[in-house]
Amino acid sequence: MKLQQHLKMQVGNTRMIARLIPSLAFAAAALVNVAGHPIPSPTQAHAADLQSSVPAVRANAAAALGRAGEKSVVPALIVTLKDSEKSVRCAAAKALGSLRASRAVPALANALADNNNNVRFYAAHALGEIADPKATDALLTALCDLEWCVRDEAAWALRQIGDASITIPLAAMLKEKNAPVAHIVWLLQQTGGKQSVGPLAALLVDRETETRMRAVSALSELRVPPGIDPLVSALKDSDAGIRRAAVEGLLRIGGERIEQPLTELLAREQDPGVHAIAEKAVAKMTRSEALAAHWSFDDKSTTVANDISGRAADGEIKGCTVADGKVGAALRFGKGKFIELGRATKPSVAKTPFTIMAWIKADAPTGVVVARGGAACGFSLYIKDGLPKFGIRRSQTTAADVVAGREKVGSDWTHLAGVVHEDRLELYVNGKLAGTTKCGGLLPGNGGQGMEIGFDVGNSAVEITDAFEGVIDEVKQFDASLSEKEIARQCQ
Repeated sequence: MKLQQHLKMQVGNTRMIARLIPSLAFAAAALVNVAGHPIPSPTQAHAADLQSSVPAVRANAAAALGRAGEKSVVPALIVTLKDSEKSVRCAAAKALGSLRASRAVPALANALADNNNNVRFYAAHALGEIADPKATDALLTALCDLEWCVRDEAAWALRQIGDASITIPLAAMLKEKNAPVAHIVWLLQQTGGKQSVGPLAALLVDRETETRMRAVSALSELRVPPGIDPLVSALKDSDAGIRRAAVEGLLRIGGERIEQPLTELLAREQDPGVHAIAEKAVAKMTRSEALAAHWSFDDKSTTVANDISGRAADGEIKGCTVADGKVGAALRFGKGKFIELGRATKPSVAKTPFTIMAWIKADAPTGVVVARGGAACGFSLYIKDGLPKFGIRRSQTTAADVVAGREKVGSDWTHLAGVVHEDRLELYVNGKLAGTTKCGGLLPGNGGQGMEIGFDVGNSAVEITDAFEGVIDEVKQFDASLSEKEIARQCQ
């Protein structure tokens, strides 16, 4: 009798330990049936605790069942989703997510309408863990939940499901007054991508300004090339704010295709704010932000070569006459006819990559187009015996580095550009790379002699000082080593 009582006591202790320590519980479950009372498994014990009158015990039991990984308890957890205590419902939803129980999807979808935001949050999270497309509609509805955390978890769950077909209803939601715009745009990025462009483009003709603005913003955030055409159409929207947003969106996508529509917008835009941002956009694309000086000669002055970049690198015109230019007016140069820019610190070429360029129409095979400095330090863009050349000299004790083109310059308009990189020189003719050569580095200074257009007053940094005979137009210097594409745009 004493032995039987002792064994019953041991069985009771084992049951208690089984609920507290799973590892011991499994050991207890292996014990032989004592006095006709089977020892429950941990899962059975926790499932039984779901009926406890104590909410904390029910919540802990639900959590333990989720950790145990036994899907046989899914029906019991589904029932627990309707528990009177919110903490128990939360634990049940979380457990069902851990078990990835697809048969719990309808119940979890219903839980998205629970009166407690934490329950709704864990229900959305569970549906994301399960990732069953059957939950899509309920999660789309949850995107409009009053609580941000629920909306955020619903968006994450939809991303986990990854159904690209939601792009159409998502785009349609942007028409709703209280649409969760940030979450919708994020989801379109994550699940729709290029497929989102069509549904969003359709909103650009909506009569509501706010809807059109949201569509433009979404297209901008997608940053996919197919979005360029809808955003270009938005540049003609009646609302200035939408036109401005379209400019910003096009810049985010980038590419050569956006330059022309933005340039056209700049020409017609009347709103000061939109005009300003369009101007900055065009400047960014054409590297005008790196423009150090620009002598266009379009003012037809024969006394002052005005730097129209606004950086006040003006020069003195000596004997040149006005001529028809490649763009607007130009100046005709010859012996004793050149522009003296002096030894001003701007535009500088010291210790920086730079690009110097000009349109020329040569009447003679040899002549300096633009030069600065001399035999100790400087550069020269020129033609010699018909060949275009560009060179620099870094010091009096080092040889000049010179790059030459392979084809002679004729009497037609020709665009020349010399580019200084840290390790090489490049020469471009009509926007195409004509030659490249290694160099010892950037110019260490601006040179002891001044800068001229159409002549080299002092000794040369390279090999000639001859006056240029012919017409020169659109002389520009950039504080950057422009790429071939950028140079090609400059000479269009």
